[in-house]
Amino acid sequence: MVERNVGQMSLADVLVRARRGSILDEVEAVVDWAPLRSLLGKRGGDGAGNSSYPAEVMLRCLLAGIWHNLSDPALEAAIADRLSFRRFVGLSLHDQTPDHTTLWRFRQELAKDGLIEKVFAEINRQLEAKKLILKQGTLVDASLIPARATPPRKARKDGEDTPSADRDARWGRKGKKSVFGYKIHTGVDAGHTIIRRVHMTDASITDTEPADRLFCGDEEAVYGDQAYYTHARHARLTEAGIKDRLMRRPNKHHPELPPRQKLRNKLIAKIRSAVERPYAVFKEHYGLRRMRFFNFARNQTHIVLACCAYNLRRAAGALAAQRPESVSV
Repeated sequence: MVERNVGQMSLADVLVRARRGSILDEVEAVVDWAPLRSLLGKRGGDGAGNSSYPAEVMLRCLLAGIWHNLSDPALEAAIADRLSFRRFVGLSLHDQTPDHTTLWRFRQELAKDGLIEKVFAEINRQLEAKKLILKQGTLVDASLIPARATPPRKARKDGEDTPSADRDARWGRKGKKSVFGYKIHTGVDAGHTIIRRVHMTDASITDTEPADRLFCGDEEAVYGDQAYYTHARHARLTEAGIKDRLMRRPNKHHPELPPRQKLRNKLIAKIRSAVERPYAVFKEHYGLRRMRFFNFARNQTHIVLACCAYNLRRAAGALAAQRPESVSV
């Protein structure tokens, strides 16, 4: 199977590509695809079989699907029907479009050997080079997302849970909210709320357990709510020269915080609240009020893809705002 040649333009394609102005075009101006193309490598090789689409085309397809909250079949239809999609993914008017099973298989390829994490890291490297990651502070938080599968119910005879279609999801609780599903943990740059670190667990894992994975080591400070503070974490941050801006909470020795600590918590909360922006975008615009797939590995790939999509769109908005007569996204 060899990699097919796509994107050869006719006169009609040239005229279509001259019409720009969508969010896809804004994102196109943000990223240099050459390093990503090299990172993804070629798909297929010498020999018989149907030709495969280039990895860059497939990655662009999946990103467009996330920005528009499309299932794979709906994405297949959109690429076939919408000129802006064809232009962004790199297909000419006469090119055949990938079907939903091809999109599914490529998503599986991204899960192998940490490839999607490498794509995420390369995108962030480029955003840092554009000075969109300021490193003045990292905001840490976590959010519960229900599984796509129906939660298991108690069996009547032996008292054990009936099996669920998603064997990786677990019950978790945050405040008064119980959820059967997963938890996304993020470390977000305070400047433009670019996601620098992402870690996914099942919902049973507490916020604080994977927190150290969310720190980058080069930020000036770390901001988080009361769930993240421990004496050991404070010591590690201090040793690394990072300011501890984790909110304090009462304990058995100090059942009520002194006024100074209450004021400190209030000031931290104002800055930390920006960490909610990515989760709002995930749930309101990317369809992540519920996970899309039925196991941990597929959901994790989708979450990291969503982080890539979010970062590119945030970068496009930030760069557009810096230009005269900026276009709001």
